[in-house]
Amino acid sequence: MFFYVCSCLWSVELVLARSYIKCAQHLTMEDSRIYTEAFFFESLTVVSSFSLLANALLIFVILKYRKLREDTSNLIFLLFNILEGVILLCTFFIPKFFDSQNFRLFCTFFLIDISAIFAILIILFLLICDIYIKIYYKNKYKNFGLFCKFVLILTCILTVCAPFFTVPICMSNQYMPLFILFISIGVTAILVLFLIIINIVHAIRKRRLTNYKSSNIGLVVPNIFLLAACSTLILYLCLELLYYIQVAPITYILLLILFVLTFSNPIINLIYVYVYDNDYNVFLKVTFNCRCREYENVNLEDQSVTFNEQNGVLITQS
Repeated sequence: MFFYVCSCLWSVELVLARSYIKCAQHLTMEDSRIYTEAFFFESLTVVSSFSLLANALLIFVILKYRKLREDTSNLIFLLFNILEGVILLCTFFIPKFFDSQNFRLFCTFFLIDISAIFAILIILFLLICDIYIKIYYKNKYKNFGLFCKFVLILTCILTVCAPFFTVPICMSNQYMPLFILFISIGVTAILVLFLIIINIVHAIRKRRLTNYKSSNIGLVVPNIFLLAACSTLILYLCLELLYYIQVAPITYILLLILFVLTFSNPIINLIYVYVYDNDYNVFLKVTFNCRCREYENVNLEDQSVTFNEQNGVLITQS
């Protein structure tokens, strides 16, 4: 089913791309820019719709099943998906209010978006620390779980409250969005550097582990998100700097592909946990087959489960 959804998504994108290339050949440079922007919004709207569906599925299975929601990694992943949904919605509305007449609405959606982005950077940091401590410092993981829950609650409160205090400031200073954007880029760069260091350390240390088996959500999710987001941001900033210089059309197509990858991050995460994480695989299959009520879990945290098309969830007693 996942591959069917993704094939539909990329089929739509291919049709849009062919339409764009065919029409762009007969347009002037200025008309081409206008058509490119319209094409971007159409493409990202399609991708965002599928991504919001993927977010909703992941949020549902984590909240629905106790075995998932009682794990610290999955609680962090839950908030990550909620924030991704907020970013997708706000990013869609921000360009629509980018003028002086709707500047208050622009500031509101922009600051909600930025608050969610800063929150996601905190969540990604927690995910990275979570998987590292879970693997290499198991005796300290329980205390880290309590610390994580405190940070998650504090992050939610700050994310909700921050726009109320910053919107009036944004209204009085039109350069504030640009200032905040530069800060977010700097924080992202620091997080990327931290992730690179953890990746190197993990690649070296995991060789000494015995019976190492993990879906590595804490490393894979940040790697995928930051790789796509940073690549898109770098190329976008380069094109903005070269706005008045004619660049090859393939550059805009590459930017579109990167934007699609960034906006389709929830879909990629959904496919990853479905394929590589046994618990998500089982619970997503239960959901897709409309058998949610058949798995009423009480104390199954330490029991392995599998899914059978005819019999539903099978519990293996340990």
